[in-house]
Amino acid sequence: MIEIINKNPGVTAIIAVMIGFAALFCAAYLMNKRQIRKTAQMIRRLDDRVMNANGRIRASVRTISDAMGMAAENLTNVSQNMEIRQERMRRDLSESIESMREMSDRKLDDMRASLDMSLQKTLEARLGESFRLVSGQLENVYRGIGEMKTLAEGVGDLKKVLTGVKTRGVWGEVRLRTLFEDTLLKSQYEENVCVQPGSNERVEFAVRLPGKTSGEVLLPVDSKFPVEDYERLIAAGDSGDKKAMEKCARAFESAIIEQARRISAKYICVPSTTDFAVMFLPAESLYGEVLIRRGLADRLQREFHVLPVGPSTFQALLNCLQMGFQTVQMEKRSSEILKMLMGVKREFALFGETLNKARTRLEQAAGDLDSVGVRTRAMTRKLSELEGEGERTED
Repeated sequence: MIEIINKNPGVTAIIAVMIGFAALFCAAYLMNKRQIRKTAQMIRRLDDRVMNANGRIRASVRTISDAMGMAAENLTNVSQNMEIRQERMRRDLSESIESMREMSDRKLDDMRASLDMSLQKTLEARLGESFRLVSGQLENVYRGIGEMKTLAEGVGDLKKVLTGVKTRGVWGEVRLRTLFEDTLLKSQYEENVCVQPGSNERVEFAVRLPGKTSGEVLLPVDSKFPVEDYERLIAAGDSGDKKAMEKCARAFESAIIEQARRISAKYICVPSTTDFAVMFLPAESLYGEVLIRRGLADRLQREFHVLPVGPSTFQALLNCLQMGFQTVQMEKRSSEILKMLMGVKREFALFGETLNKARTRLEQAAGDLDSVGVRTRAMTRKLSELEGEGERTED
């Protein structure tokens, strides 16, 4: 057999393979047997653990059942206690509500009584105060009636005073002076000035206006107060007599035209005055009566070159003139400022020339300083050379 094996190498290989398979089988058998043993042990351990877990679970279930029983008993007790407490609270709440209702009724009664007493006192106090106020107001009314009577007497006295022509003229002049003093400067108007050379007629006021070329012109302003014709016109209107009204209106217009004619003849003197004058009517009602007469104001301006004005209209006219004066003053100042600026311009040109000369001189001085610096460096260099030669000589 050994010789056959030696003579046949293939058989030798097959036998070796078979032996290897046999060894592997034996090893696998042994390992499988060992694994089976370990698996059996693990299964036994798992069975023990499962049994122990089942025991613990059963104990836990019993414990939970006991706890649930106790909880049920506790819930029953709690529900019974809650019912008892609710019944007690309901009884206490009913008693409290009843006591609060009784207390509220008592307090309401007390409040009603005190309120009635307060209202009674307040009403009595207010009524007394109202009666005192009414008494005071009645006293004031009686006093005002007395003052009105006194004022009416004063108006009657004033009317008597104004019946004099001179007195009316003075009153109109005073009012006109007040407007001038409140609006214009003293240097912007003149009082009682003669506007016509060689004439003794003097206008009450004249506004000093700048002329077109040079000098100044005067704007005549005169006060007129034809109160008799105006009062007759008002009386005719109050009576309702149409014919009397027409007659008084014609008389009033004639009086106004006559006053305008006098102003035009006395106070308009071109070129020393303007080509128109102003007729001041010291009462707004009088000025309004002039304006409502159809064509009267236009006729005064067209034929006599006279402008009728009332207090408010004349105040507006003076305000416009004051603004004109300010504009003229600003133009004069602007001319002066322009002259000053021209002088500054000339001086600035001279300053520029002087500055250019100074700059040229400074440039020359800078060049001279550069030359001095070059010479200084040369002298320093020479001195250094001399110093070096002295040191060598000493050595």
